[in-house]
Amino acid sequence: LSQGSLERESRVRHARMSALRFPAVTQFASNTAMSRDWDDVVSCHQGSRDAHSWSVERKSLGKYTLESSDSSIVRAVAISACGNFGFLGLASGVIEMANMQSGLSRRTFVGHSKAVTGVHTDACNLRVYSTSLDGTLRIWDFATGNQLHCIDMPSTPSHLIVYRESSLLACACDDACIRVIDAESTRIVRTFSGHRNRITDLAFSNDGRWIVSSSLDCTIRTWDLPTGYMVDWFRVESVPVSVAFSPMGDFLATAHMDSVGIFLWANRTQFADITLRQINPHSDGSTDGSVAGAALVAMPTTAGLVDENEETVEDVEMDAVYMAPEQLTDNMVTLSSQPKSKWQTLMNLATIKKRNMPEKPAQVPELAPFFLPTTMSVEHQFDFGTSDAANIPTDPTSSKLISVSSESQLARILYNAHTTRVYAPVFEYLKTLNPSAIDVEIRSLPVDDQLKALKAFVCATTCQLKSKRDFELAQAYLHVFIAVFTDIIKANARELEPLLAELRNELKAQWDTVDNLIRYSACMIEFMRTK
Repeated sequence: LSQGSLERESRVRHARMSALRFPAVTQFASNTAMSRDWDDVVSCHQGSRDAHSWSVERKSLGKYTLESSDSSIVRAVAISACGNFGFLGLASGVIEMANMQSGLSRRTFVGHSKAVTGVHTDACNLRVYSTSLDGTLRIWDFATGNQLHCIDMPSTPSHLIVYRESSLLACACDDACIRVIDAESTRIVRTFSGHRNRITDLAFSNDGRWIVSSSLDCTIRTWDLPTGYMVDWFRVESVPVSVAFSPMGDFLATAHMDSVGIFLWANRTQFADITLRQINPHSDGSTDGSVAGAALVAMPTTAGLVDENEETVEDVEMDAVYMAPEQLTDNMVTLSSQPKSKWQTLMNLATIKKRNMPEKPAQVPELAPFFLPTTMSVEHQFDFGTSDAANIPTDPTSSKLISVSSESQLARILYNAHTTRVYAPVFEYLKTLNPSAIDVEIRSLPVDDQLKALKAFVCATTCQLKSKRDFELAQAYLHVFIAVFTDIIKANARELEPLLAELRNELKAQWDTVDNLIRYSACMIEFMRTK
């Protein structure tokens, strides 16, 4: 973004170019919601009583200069979530709201007794948040300008950021601590300490889970909000003065004191399995203000990554990756990790086959050789006589069908499980098959005089329900089994009655548990929605 041609303006005004150039930018805010309609950036400058608007679309200085009403220095700026309003935090403690389209002042927020250090708005233009050197964080009503809450901070806040999706505020204080405030409850919910010098900047991650901070102690630290721990830190040679996350969270951008460049750091959690552990920020035990416990990392270069052979980060022996158990407790009914389409296809396989059946049966093409034989004569004639294949004698006892064993793989597993009373391999085998193969395996179960395979399948399903695992697969397999062998079960009801009674009782108990959980969750969702 540029001020334009200062050389030409200096000749017109008969002034030096240094007098026309703006002072150093101390803070700026941007919002792309209305970029095509009017200016979308506002900046404040060192020792200046004015704030200036800029246009990213035109890459130039904007139309308006936003002046402070009491001629005090502008210390902080912000733009509302809608992009229509700009906010100026003044050294006198007053906050002014101006229209970004017209540049006119719309409202003032009076209450701070000292200079404003940060100002922000929420996502719905309902609240305005501000911090001041008077040691308070104040929440204002956006529409009226009245003060709603005043929170006394343990230390003077010097920087303020907001995560609009969750109404969380983060303040960097003069005691080198970061304090996180919940705007809804107006309480301090997290306090992060560990920096050895003044904090220069803060940034929320794109999902609001982390806060990244930079400090004059040359460290960049990552704090985990859910756990309240520091999970990563590293040290650089140059003092970082500003940090920002990319919208997707895959890069961290930093600016440093002795450089005019912007440095990008890749987020390793995006492309590798990283185990985040609690790091004690005071673990180095130093008392001279140094941060020897943090690894010294070389700065990124324009050529890309640093030399892979150069050990810039200390190798930390990480613990083995934690693997969640298949079932947390024995009282929990759990589903399988199989895709939902697998058991849904199995239960509706007959309908799918009927729908995919062609309207007309496929016609067998006429058998004809690719090269037609010719006769031994001067004229070119085809030989339509009997082919040699027809003269080959055939064995009437031979069969074109390949001999197939009468027992399927599922039947053999069921027989073995019935003998050993271990039914887990039955479901493990069925998990490896596709829906069509499962249907064929169940339909191929032998029906002998003793119904051994059917009894073993009923026992395997009962055992699976008792284990409270793979609940939906057990229901799908049982649905196919009953649909196929309904007549046989009715004809042998007296012989199968004890096994079926046990299956029915276990099935009812599991369904009651799942039904109660579903009803409880539905009631909670309805309560939260109407509340």
